Amino acid sequence: MDDEQPSLVCARLIENMRSLQLSTVGADGVPHCGYTPYLHQAPNSFYIFVSQLATHTRHLLANPTVAIMIIADEQSTSQIFARTRITYLCQAERLSPEGPDYNSVLDDYQQRHGKTAGMLRQLSDFVLFRLQPVSGQFVMGFGKAYTLTGENLSVFEHARTV
Repeated sequence: MDDEQPSLVCARLIENMRSLQLSTVGADGVPHCGYTPYLHQAPNSFYIFVSQLATHTRHLLANPTVAIMIIADEQSTSQIFARTRITYLCQAERLSPEGPDYNSVLDDYQQRHGKTAGMLRQLSDFVLFRLQPVSGQFVMGFGKAYTLTGENLSVFEHARTV
């Protein structure tokens, strides 16, 4: 992985992992960490299907700003202090069941995550969010940190210390 292009390593990470970590803040200002399975669709949107019983869902309904992280599994990393990971600051948008993309996104989500996703579609407390990144950072090892810029955050600029 040492000589691989950051954009390829990042794309592979997003494709291979199935869940993301998310950090939300409620109306009371109290932060919360959680995780959920996701669907990534080009050019750069993430979709999550979450229960309103979950703290992070209630937070997203009150405050649409969310930080997400997709990180390599501990078991597959050679350096625990520098795990490959992508972090994004996102704006969350709740998608209406009557919206034009709702069913097709959930069909793709179900194809990625299997029959449990199909069962969840039957539950009235689950809501679909699109998470749209507004900034990001990618780390693939020591000295290999990149700030994401450009259209769809697709430009990897080597991060510099201040």
